[in-house]
Amino acid sequence: MGAGESLEAEMGESIELGFEPESKPVLLLVDIAFFITAIKACYDAADARGKKEQIKKLLSSTEWFVHYSDKLTGRSVLSESSKIEYAHEKSTAICLAQMNYDVVFAPAGMFKRHDKRFDVYLLRDTIILEADLKCISTTLPDTIAKRIISGSEQAARIVLDVKSVITPDDLIDGLRSGTGRNDRIKEILLFYRSKFYRLPKKLIWSKRIFDILKNEKGYT
Repeated sequence: MGAGESLEAEMGESIELGFEPESKPVLLLVDIAFFITAIKACYDAADARGKKEQIKKLLSSTEWFVHYSDKLTGRSVLSESSKIEYAHEKSTAICLAQMNYDVVFAPAGMFKRHDKRFDVYLLRDTIILEADLKCISTTLPDTIAKRIISGSEQAARIVLDVKSVITPDDLIDGLRSGTGRNDRIKEILLFYRSKFYRLPKKLIWSKRIFDILKNEKGYT
């Protein structure tokens, strides 16, 4: 066989690999200094009109990778990478876009090596929120409480995407155990039984929480 000839030619057949080589995600070169400045401008804008304008600039200032666009809300899931690392985070982000939030995964360059990292920015009109994403597959209140506590080290708002068949009473038990003496928590954004709930800490500890979760209408 000559040097330029292939093994396939010698054998008379092609060789198939038993696996597909995993392609590495492509990363955009996000200008971190500009991004942080844009975020600060969103927070510092003096009025509602100014906040809306700054948020629009933030969303359009970088050619983000678009992982999902919702036809009804017009909201999108954006990141600096061609691939979102965890499938459950992408799934939860899509649910948030369906609930009328633009979701921007925080660029990795924002954080130093040992920094506590939140997952996403949630943007809507004049709202910009930092949030940590948690997928819940357990029915144990104690485990939910631990996930809330660990998430609160990253952000004051936690998105809980409940995939288990936990009862409302056990879920409330977990929510209260995770937020009770936790001064870092401001709000839980909850997906439960195909409904969406925005639950400020005070509401979690009110009597109303039982009716809100049991009527299954959602709460925003």
